[in-house]
Order: sequence, then C-alpha cells, then structure tokens
Amino acid sequence: MDNRIQKAAEKYIIDLTDADVAVTRDYFNEIRLNQEFHDRSEENRRAFSKKRHSAWNFGIGATLGEVLYVVCRKLKPDMVVETGVASGVSSSHILCALEKNEHGQLCSIDLPSWQEERSGWIIPDYLRHRWHLTIGRSSDTLEPLLRKVASIDIFLHDSDHSYRNMLWEFQTAWTYLRPRGLLLSHNIDYSDAFTDFCRDHAVGGSTLGDMGGVVKT
Repeated sequence: MDNRIQKAAEKYIIDLTDADVAVTRDYFNEIRLNQEFHDRSEENRRAFSKKRHSAWNFGIGATLGEVLYVVCRKLKPDMVVETGVASGVSSSHILCALEKNEHGQLCSIDLPSWQEERSGWIIPDYLRHRWHLTIGRSSDTLEPLLRKVASIDIFLHDSDHSYRNMLWEFQTAWTYLRPRGLLLSHNIDYSDAFTDFCRDHAVGGSTLGDMGGVVKT
C-alpha cells in the first residue's frame, strides 16, 4: 500500500472508529506480519489456482481487506454480517481480526451460482469456526438472518449492486445495527444508493475509493 493510499485508509478508519493513528498503524502492521494467515491463504490460492476463473477478480481486494481487519480489531464486534463472499478475501480478513480478538462471529450470505468454486474458498481452515454461511439471495435471506441474530455491530454490503438492492440492504441492516454500529458498502460508485441513504437518514458518510461507511448514532 503506497503512502497516499495508506494515509487515506487511516483517515477512513479514524473517521469511522475514533481510533488514533498509532493504534491504526499497529493493527495494519499486525495483519501484514501475520505469517500464518498469509501462508494459509496462499495455500488455498495455489490449491484453487488451476480451477478458478474470472470470479477471482471480483470483490474486495487485499487493501480493503486490511481496512476491514483494522476496523474489526478496533471495534471488537460481537456480530458482523456481510452480503457477498466470492473467494472470501473480505471474510478472511474479518475472521482473522475476530480470531485475534478471541471474540465474535461472522455471518455471510452469498449466491455463488456464477462461480465455479464454493464461496469463501480462500478462507483458512483455522478461522472457519467463527464463520456461518447462508446460501441464497440477500433479498430472501438477509432479513431472516438479522431477525435470528437480533442485533449486529457491523454490516458489509458487497452483493447485488443494483440501486434497489443496495438501498434495501442498507435500510434493512440499519434497523438491526446497534448504536455506534457501522454500515459499510463496497462499490458505492455503482449507483447513488449510498449517497441517498446517508441523505435520507441525515448521517454523514465516509468514503475510501469505492468503499463507503457510516456510523449509526
């Protein structure tokens, strides 16, 4: 991560979590130096490399994965919910943070029919005990999942990026977010859903490239 992107990532995290710069940098260094995580992820990458196709290029990459790790290390959430898994880069980084926290669960929803491989194939085995995967469309499965878990600390959207679905997911998850909880969204540049949601709820959103975030007050 070059210096310009690093500074932007630090500001994004600080705006959303009230972390100080030193703590934020410590957590960035922590994930970058976590050899077990990187070794196990690379083993899975090699194991699936001959079979994966263009789906590998979709979803959150390592830079935003590190941002998610730092956010989860700082906030130490009880429950994280995400829509959209694909190979599982975002899921892996979230789960790695939860494991380091020795606390928390991740519930993911994915519709992997467009992939050749199973959802989350890059996730290291040692992190999977904190992971709960639901297969299906978020429009069918998100609300039942949220009712089941009752309340959440972090919600991450990265599924169908149509305006209608993004806005619906934001509105649905917002009801179940605890005070000071985070709503995060990848690919906010696909539509005006994130901007309209923030306006309609009179909340200020933070952005990092195509990633948006807002704190529930």
